[in-house]
Amino acid sequence: MTITYIYRFGFIIFFLCLVLALFIGGSQPEAVGLFEPPVDKLVHFFYFATFTFLIAMSDIMPLKYAAMLTVALGAVDELHQMVLPGRSPGFDDWLADSFGAVIVVCIFSIVRKQQIARAI
Repeated sequence: MTITYIYRFGFIIFFLCLVLALFIGGSQPEAVGLFEPPVDKLVHFFYFATFTFLIAMSDIMPLKYAAMLTVALGAVDELHQMVLPGRSPGFDDWLADSFGAVIVVCIFSIVRKQQIARAI
């Protein structure tokens, strides 16, 4: 097993841990009002940007699918909040999640194009 596979596996494990933290930690009563607006949108943005970054770094799927998975996770998170006491889903939260995913995909696309251009 090469070091590349170990890194990829690590990124996947870290991603799965963050997903568990999102759904388990977000279900706790202490999560209600943990971040006040507008800071909560930044937290959404960076948390879901991190999801996309980890999936992209693991190289288990194309970037567009990594973004789609992250956007879907954001939607599931918001729907999950419908059943949690003191929590409510927000379209603006989902937009912040999605924007985080899209920005990471754009950055990765630019970097990959530059790498390809240098290789030629």
